Amino acid sequence: YAVEVVVDQETGVTVLDRFVGVTDVGQVINGPAATGQVHGGVGQAIGEALMEGMIFDDDGQPLNASFMDYQMPRAADLPMMGHGWVHTDAPTSLIGAKGVGELASIGAPGIIANAVLDALRPLGVEHLDMPLTPLKIWQAIQTVAR
Repeated sequence: YAVEVVVDQETGVTVLDRFVGVTDVGQVINGPAATGQVHGGVGQAIGEALMEGMIFDDDGQPLNASFMDYQMPRAADLPMMGHGWVHTDAPTSLIGAKGVGELASIGAPGIIANAVLDALRPLGVEHLDMPLTPLKIWQAIQTVAR
């Protein structure tokens, strides 16, 4: 996978411009369904890398336990996606198929986080823990700017 991001230095907001990847699921049985699984996994990865994180008060009570307070990716947060398949039959499957549902959600969060850090490196930001929220990015930029 590869991703192109733009990080607004004034606000810390990250926009994913493009996501491209190649996935090996062995024999693709249903192309549209498998593509949908990859796209859903990318959406989940965006949430993990940039948005989704629990916040707790000093007593351990969650402060964002409802969907009103917990940020999740929406359709507008998904980038343009280019995707292709590599066909390597699974030796343990009679039809050569492999799983597809978790691939992008496992592989893409690190790629997204690294793309954001690559964008921030010229400013002096070298490390951030996920999720890379706008506030966390903005605070990191302010810290290195001092």
